Amino acid sequence: GLNRQQQGEILAKLSALDLVSITPATVGMLSINLQLELPPATVGAQGSSGKQAFVSHAKQISQTSQDVPYTPVMPSTSVVAKPKSTRGRDDELSRIFAEKEAQQAMQGVMFAQWRPSANILRMLTQNMQVSEAFAMGLRDEFVVYYMDKERRESPGGWDQKFLKWVKKEHVQQQTARARAQQQNQPRNYAQNEEARYHAREQRQQLTDAVLDLGNTDW
Repeated sequence: GLNRQQQGEILAKLSALDLVSITPATVGMLSINLQLELPPATVGAQGSSGKQAFVSHAKQISQTSQDVPYTPVMPSTSVVAKPKSTRGRDDELSRIFAEKEAQQAMQGVMFAQWRPSANILRMLTQNMQVSEAFAMGLRDEFVVYYMDKERRESPGGWDQKFLKWVKKEHVQQQTARARAQQQNQPRNYAQNEEARYHAREQRQQLTDAVLDLGNTDW
């Protein structure tokens, strides 16, 4: 008998010569209809011997079965999907870039009329015991310094830098004041010792005068 591949080849040739018509019958099955009368053009081209040979093959196939099972071949489409890890990494990078662009859009350089926010001044006075007058006294120096730098920061970034600037200056002022007090302590101690010495001398003189009964000068 003919195997499936040979049957398929013969069916293809017969179909090309219009000797058979193949139509789907049911799911997984084909209906093969024989057309044993060749068209005139086909007969002239192939000859009577060719016709007889194909008719013989067609009869063999029809005796085997007119309903031939088949497996439809679907066209293949290739879709390359990115791994989940790659997609997640791309989404994270996109989010980071978007945040960076938004931050850069809000940034600006220092300008002469800049002032710290009310929240920063309140934080300095209430939480750090730094007077507003002391903080604002440092504003001009801060503004000039960063105008020369041409640095770009967000409004919140400038507030944070000013806060650090004021804290640093305040600590330096407190340190200098404490150092000056320590330097003045030895001199004050010497002055106090001298005063105590004179007081002792006066008490001693008074005691001696009281004990000297013959001395009436005091």
